[in-house]
Amino acid sequence: MNTYATASRRRRRWSRFAAAVAATLAIGMLVAVKPAPADAATVDTNAWYVLVNRGSGKALDVSDASTGDGARVHQWTRHDAANQQWQFVDSGGGFYRLKARHSGKVLDVAGASTADGAAIQQWADHNGANQQFRLADSDAGHVRLIGRSSGKAVEVQGASTADGANVVQYTDWGGANQQWQLVELSSGGGGDGGCGSAPALTSGTHTIQSGGQSRSFILRVPDGYDNSHPYRLIFAFHWRGGTAGDVASGGTSGSAWSYYGQQEQSNNSAILVAPQGLGNGWANSGGADVAFVDDMIRTIESGLCVDTTQRFATGFSWGGGMSYALACARANDFRAVAVIAGAQISGCSGGNQPIAYFGIHGINDSVLNIAQGRSLRDKFVANNGCTPQNPREPAPGSLTHITTAYSGCRAGYPVQWAAFDGGHIPGPVDGSPNESGVATWTKGEIWRFFAQFQ
Repeated sequence: MNTYATASRRRRRWSRFAAAVAATLAIGMLVAVKPAPADAATVDTNAWYVLVNRGSGKALDVSDASTGDGARVHQWTRHDAANQQWQFVDSGGGFYRLKARHSGKVLDVAGASTADGAAIQQWADHNGANQQFRLADSDAGHVRLIGRSSGKAVEVQGASTADGANVVQYTDWGGANQQWQLVELSSGGGGDGGCGSAPALTSGTHTIQSGGQSRSFILRVPDGYDNSHPYRLIFAFHWRGGTAGDVASGGTSGSAWSYYGQQEQSNNSAILVAPQGLGNGWANSGGADVAFVDDMIRTIESGLCVDTTQRFATGFSWGGGMSYALACARANDFRAVAVIAGAQISGCSGGNQPIAYFGIHGINDSVLNIAQGRSLRDKFVANNGCTPQNPREPAPGSLTHITTAYSGCRAGYPVQWAAFDGGHIPGPVDGSPNESGVATWTKGEIWRFFAQFQ
């Protein structure tokens, strides 16, 4: 009896011990397999995001800012334009549709394919399973987008780091090219940016890092700046051999020509920027100067109250070429450009989207002849759907100018052309001894062209 009781007590103790061990192991197993909290995958369905690929540092982008069904989705250098902005629309059950801001269409697996390598495109939102994605956490705040119909991840094909590389679906293996950082925009994308806050920037020279280099610009903040009022933002690019200081000060012509006369004309209603080119020029090698503009916009709009629908660019000669490069590459970011005596000398990446365009050129220009200026104009005559024409130009020796507004252009995308009897000069801003027909009308007409957009 005693032996049985002792054995029974031993069995009860062992049973309690075994149960405790089993419970401990079970808890340990639960801890081991429980996924990390989905902090990175928590999204605000009222916000707009840029999705930056971990492997390349580039953004999820709708090619050429197309609004058509089936438009290719690829990666591109981040610039925060509307075709790089995405809103998460709740589909229920932990799945979302990703809606492109510029088109209202959503991320879609072409043909509802379940195969590796199937293309990612945009398509009208029908809430199909091939348009729904869940967010799976990776480390360091990155997420993977897993398709509902295929169970596969959205990735940059071949782990490419190049602009224009395809975005496809592929078996989820957690590679860096399948990981995306969700950057919630606070400016330039539906946020208030610097509005409502004390200004973080003041008038003067500022230096930022862009493309691994120190780049500078001169900023002019309006007198009596009001942080509750969104201001126009005007970039003014210097000519070859000129400087940001020449543009900001008006050069030898004085303050009446500061920022090509736009400081005077805007009368404290615009924030003005005079960027400094590398080597006093705008070669825009590899898109470096366009990227510099992107970085300036982010810096300025995070610190000041800017109307993000009212960005403008102007410049003379090489500065005109740089303004044209922005018309090509950032038509969705800038409302209008005014190109003075310019040519395609800073590149034209893209160049397929409409933008309000004003070209100004001298009929006797021996540096960048007027045919080059007409060519720039005609690209946007076509892009903007205007009726082609050969506008009148002044006769040599007339010391006059003729401004033509094109007809038939898409609403909101006018094209204007001003030919003047003169050479390669923008007016007195560059220190020219005479105006050769380019007088105060230039700054006035540029301002009126910009100011028509509300």
